[in-house]
Amino acid sequence: MEQRRSSLPRMLRAARLARGITQQELGQRLGVTQSTISLWESGNEIPTVEHMLLLAVELPEIMAGLSGYERELLERVLRLERTLFAGRCACPGCQCEQSAGERAQ
Repeated sequence: MEQRRSSLPRMLRAARLARGITQQELGQRLGVTQSTISLWESGNEIPTVEHMLLLAVELPEIMAGLSGYERELLERVLRLERTLFAGRCACPGCQCEQSAGERAQ
């Protein structure tokens, strides 16, 4: 039986290169190392759901290139995230709202 290869590695690389972003720069934006980006682009590792959400924000064009199942899954996670955290920060141990309130005073 033929194994289905993910389209994510090639789409990630193409989107990054189209924007003129190095692996190092993308890694810094996502909070991961350059080698992590390299592993994702080679298909040796896959991003976590959290990183997929960050990738969708940084490189939204990758959404269009994902296969039907990959795209549907990511869209579901994005909808769920928007529903759960509508207007609120999702940072673990978040102090954002408290800090914003202090700044407003």
